[in-house]
Amino acid sequence: MQLSLGLARSPLESVRDALLCEFGPQRPVARMDPISQLVKSSISGRTQDAVSWAAFLRLRAEFRCWEDLAQAPVAAVARIIDDVAFPADKARHLTTALKMIEAKVGWLSLNHLKTLEVDQARWELQVLPGVGVKVAACVLNFSELAMRSLVVDTHVHRVAKRVGLVGAGDTTHAYHALMAQAPDTWTADDLFELHWLLKRGLGQMLCPHEGPKCGACPIKSICAKAGVGHSADVLAWRPRD
Repeated sequence: MQLSLGLARSPLESVRDALLCEFGPQRPVARMDPISQLVKSSISGRTQDAVSWAAFLRLRAEFRCWEDLAQAPVAAVARIIDDVAFPADKARHLTTALKMIEAKVGWLSLNHLKTLEVDQARWELQVLPGVGVKVAACVLNFSELAMRSLVVDTHVHRVAKRVGLVGAGDTTHAYHALMAQAPDTWTADDLFELHWLLKRGLGQMLCPHEGPKCGACPIKSICAKAGVGHSADVLAWRPRD
């Protein structure tokens, strides 16, 4: 990937380029079908990745197909994923969401979302129970749909606020603020890479919740938390119309 060039650079571009120099390019190794990604992302909230992946693999081993999961008793699904956060709620939301997709589409598929604009596809997903802006973005960006949507989880949200990329507000506000700073030329793979750089590279390796390693951080010169503040160019930047 070429680093972003241009005069009207957003703070996000500067952060991305510095992290890219530190950690190198990151690209998805494999993408799941959209329904599998919905199942995985729906059980992942407030849960460590290793735990949610193990729960997802148990679901896949238990049910012959996701249509069988949709018809399974909520209590049985909750027992299979009992080590994730809020298993009963997630089991109820997930089985209901799968049934809603079947009723709307005629079968269990989300492939039609590829024909929609990103925001339209996101809103169609967010009407499903348990699906907020993060889960919707996971389905759109991480799956075989490969659409331009940035996954803003708790790590990305935390470091984006610390650095000064976003202000006060929830993850929905942060999603829109960060997407507004992403150049139109950035692809779905670029936004996948940005998520990895902000979450894994910055959020987990250098800037965890406690004890951030500011001295080793490649973006400390523009980080509000580090006390350096933003340059005049950063403060002057505004999203394009």
